[in-house]
Amino acid sequence: MDQGTGSSRTEVIVCHFGGPTQSSEVYPFLLKLFEDPFIIRGRIPAFFRRWLAQRIARKRAPKSDHEYAKIGYSPINRCTQIQADQLESLLLKINPHTKVHVVNRYTKPFASELVPRLNPKTSKIYVLTLYPHLCHSTTVSSLRDLDLAFEAHHGHRDFPSTRVFSWWHHPGYLNLTFDYLKEGLIAQLSKNGSPTPSVEVVFSAHGIPQPYHQRGDPYVTEIQGHFQALQSMAENWLNTYEGGRDKSRVHFHLSFQSKVGPVEWVKPYTEETIKALGAQHPKAGILMVPISFTSDHIETLYEMDHTYKNLALESGFSHYSRVRPAGEDPRLAACLRDILVNHGFGLNK
Repeated sequence: MDQGTGSSRTEVIVCHFGGPTQSSEVYPFLLKLFEDPFIIRGRIPAFFRRWLAQRIARKRAPKSDHEYAKIGYSPINRCTQIQADQLESLLLKINPHTKVHVVNRYTKPFASELVPRLNPKTSKIYVLTLYPHLCHSTTVSSLRDLDLAFEAHHGHRDFPSTRVFSWWHHPGYLNLTFDYLKEGLIAQLSKNGSPTPSVEVVFSAHGIPQPYHQRGDPYVTEIQGHFQALQSMAENWLNTYEGGRDKSRVHFHLSFQSKVGPVEWVKPYTEETIKALGAQHPKAGILMVPISFTSDHIETLYEMDHTYKNLALESGFSHYSRVRPAGEDPRLAACLRDILVNHGFGLNK
């Protein structure tokens, strides 16, 4: 209990990916990424995993640094802190003894830096991942990293906490992501004041290796559920927009991006989808939807806005646009607040 207040202190830990904010951070970021056993899986001895991560990071660092430099390096850390600050201001209205902390997986602030400042004996702890879809490579990796930090500091991982993940289906978040989709559709349908032959809406999620999916990782299934929900909402809206005249011109597709390495990843690949659709629908418009991301970073600002845009125009599309993720929109923070309340936040204030 907080001294003299009679109210319990609540610590909310917001977990996210992190990203390099300058050139000197690119190699350490990649090294930590490829050392993660949830990124490169398998029973690999620690010394060999470290050697392999160093080799991959050294090889990829120059290209990655070039791409990050193109976008002014990653804005994800700044955006995550803004999201956390917005969330904290909302939660303080429910429990004035609340603090929201940011923990990144691959760049500062790390779990090992936060854990010594927490006292699980006197505080209620909530852990909220900023990945809407449950995936071992992101969600589980972040939670395990937090557990290991507790074990390193306290000698065990047995601390009480409420953990919140897999929240893509929350009505508030579905409505928010649909609002961005609708905004993009309206802009495409009224492009230059004249209709294009069609609008190809390509939802693109970060991919995972096919073997991970085959072994039961729920990520792809959750992405498919989110895609189907948004497609249904969009089709219902198109029935009423402009008398339903544009519904037959809008086509929805799901693909997966950011493949690395020789292993097959879940398909269809975004690059192949763009090329195939450009050939099938010459002079159409293409609208990219980053379905698995809650903020802009390298996959949207470089991969989508540079690589995929150029590919789409070369493949025959007349114009290209992209839906933005929720980012710093206060409605995302309100959604996260509601999700935490649904998980018991404020019940014992």
